[in-house]
Amino acid sequence: MSQLTIKEYAIKHKISIFNVMKMVKSQELKTISKIIDGKEITLIIEEENQVSKQTVTSKALSDDTKQTVQDEIEFLKEEVNKLRSELNKLKVTVFKMGKKDAKILKI
Repeated sequence: MSQLTIKEYAIKHKISIFNVMKMVKSQELKTISKIIDGKEITLIIEEENQVSKQTVTSKALSDDTKQTVQDEIEFLKEEVNKLRSELNKLKVTVFKMGKKDAKILKI
């Protein structure tokens, strides 16, 4: 269990001091106040088993999550193909309309 100042915590976890202060104010982080050299300093208590938000996001995806992502990718590919075919149909229609009408549509 280590004690870090707000600035040290921000540097260690690569987040802004302002965000660390918001986390302290909302009591997301355990803190203690100590008087050092006549000044009250807030120290953040960091436990070894405490998991930060950044480490959670950097963990590898599970198999279920990977499958869900693959399904989402396939769905998006199908949507892109549909949109491309609609765009091609619109281009053909504008070409058939002629130059005068195409200027109105700014194509």
